[in-house]
Amino acid sequence: MPKILTRSFFLILIGLQTACVNNPVIDVMKTLSPKVTIADFRVLNMGFFEQNYMLQLRIKNPNSFALPIAGLNYQLDINDQEFANGSSNKAITIPANGEKLLNLNFTSNFMRIVEKWTDWATIFKNKFKYHLHGGMNLVEGVAPLPFEYKGEIPLTKGEKTNTGN
Repeated sequence: MPKILTRSFFLILIGLQTACVNNPVIDVMKTLSPKVTIADFRVLNMGFFEQNYMLQLRIKNPNSFALPIAGLNYQLDINDQEFANGSSNKAITIPANGEKLLNLNFTSNFMRIVEKWTDWATIFKNKFKYHLHGGMNLVEGVAPLPFEYKGEIPLTKGEKTNTGN
């Protein structure tokens, strides 16, 4: 009887190891974070207390397999101050070594940032610095893949835009 249990135990153990080899969660553990950049930013509606915006993200998948994204959370800072944060449950699949665009609509109050400016004479001679960061949720439900992007936008003509990292 003990030999049958021992053989059964080893067969079950081998079966479990074989099942884990094809488990997509193992692949997710080796997944590289997507590169997320800002492709477009538009003001949709301008009010005194609230403004509606559209933020278009370009999501690049550096992996050799498709990346099924179930949603994401993000925060956008302008000049080191939080401008917007939110989440999206839009499911998209980024092809292997490919990219897709994702539109996010959000509401914010630009006055929160402007009211902290003290030197109005030099504001428009400077650049807006922005910092986009957050995490992407995969379909498998594992921990979000982090992303981060920084850049600058000149406020005067003739200056070049720094596209960030």
